[in-house]
Amino acid sequence: MPHDPPLSIRVRCPRPECRAWVSATLASPGPVEARCPACGDSHALAASAALAARREVTVCPACGGREFFIRKDFPQRLGLLLVIAFGLAASVFYYFENIVATFGTLFALVAIDAVIYFFVGRVTVCYKCRAEFRGAVYNPDHQPFDLATSEKYAHP
Repeated sequence: MPHDPPLSIRVRCPRPECRAWVSATLASPGPVEARCPACGDSHALAASAALAARREVTVCPACGGREFFIRKDFPQRLGLLLVIAFGLAASVFYYFENIVATFGTLFALVAIDAVIYFFVGRVTVCYKCRAEFRGAVYNPDHQPFDLATSEKYAHP
C-alpha cells in the first residue's frame, strides 16, 4: 500500500530520572536504535519480522510484551478538558435558565466527539510498557482498554 504511513513506536525512556518520550521508525526487522532527546541515551528496540514486513504488532520491541489495547490517537487530556469546559458552559447556561443554549452546548460537544470518532485514527498501545504504535495494521486480537489486563502490569 503506497500511501500507508510508516510504522512508528513511541515509548518512555527507561531511565527513571528521565522518562522522556523516545520515538523511532520500524522499517526493517532486527534491532533499531532510538536516541532519547532528553538524556541522549541510546535504546535498542528489537523489531520482529511480522512487525517490519506486515506492520502487525504481536510482540512489543521495547519490552517483549504480548498484550495490547487500541485507543483513539487523540490526546486524552484534551478530551477531558473539552468535556469539562463544555460541561461547565452548559451548567452556566442552565443556571441562567437558557435551556436552548444548554442543549446547544451539549449537542456541540456530541458533534465534536463524532468528528473525533470518525476522523481520528487508532493507536495500538502495549499494556506492559505503554509503548504506542502508529501506522500498524488492525489486529482483531487487540481490544479496547481493559482494566483487569492493565492491573496485571501495574507497578508498585
